[in-house]
Amino acid sequence: MTRFITDIKSNKNQRKKLDIAVAILSAGIGQRIKSYEPRSMIKINNYTLIDRQISIINQCFIDPEIIGVFGYECQKICKKIGNKIRIVENQLYESTNTAESLRLAFNNTNRNKFLFLHGDLYFNKQTLLNLEYSKSFVVVDNKGMFEDKEAGLTIVNNKATIFSYGLKSKWCQIAFFTGKELKIAKQLFNKFEDSDKKMLSFEVLNNMISMGANFICYEPNGMEILEIDKIGDNMHENINI
Repeated sequence: MTRFITDIKSNKNQRKKLDIAVAILSAGIGQRIKSYEPRSMIKINNYTLIDRQISIINQCFIDPEIIGVFGYECQKICKKIGNKIRIVENQLYESTNTAESLRLAFNNTNRNKFLFLHGDLYFNKQTLLNLEYSKSFVVVDNKGMFEDKEAGLTIVNNKATIFSYGLKSKWCQIAFFTGKELKIAKQLFNKFEDSDKKMLSFEVLNNMISMGANFICYEPNGMEILEIDKIGDNMHENINI
């Protein structure tokens, strides 16, 4: 098996002008971090997580369409962030999973490039800046930033072949669709049934791969990324990312 991760050499700190939508999937409750706040409202370094994510996205792209998919206490989040982004409510957040939030975000944009990320990620701007947006990709971690329990992937010739638990290379819960993969996602979501809405987002990627999608694997230079449940009890202290 050939395994290779593309190393991007791009113009650092240069915002990208793309016809792109960026979706933040954050419909669930923050139970894994012993908080009953919406995860987007959790404060780290005196800023809410959603404010931090919006700021980073705007530092990376010129005029992105940012879509936040929320469920638990959606109205509270709406009051906090106002009209900074487009808000989509997953009213079935208690009985569905990230696949449904992903579908809702995807169906609420007509941009020709689509990036999504999980709503519990705390990351620096290099995570999104140091990427090549001409082809569909997923972001991966081989430096231990994600815990063993998280979903990983197998990589052959620098392309993702299957996502699953128990794999050494970890998926950073960020994926990008353009071209053929954008069309495949549309076909898949148009056929979604109630049972499909219970899938995890990496299962959506597996289905797309089975339909012919190709995802390059990138591990960006300078990337620093954490899930907020890994920050745990230290989330109110200074996190240097």
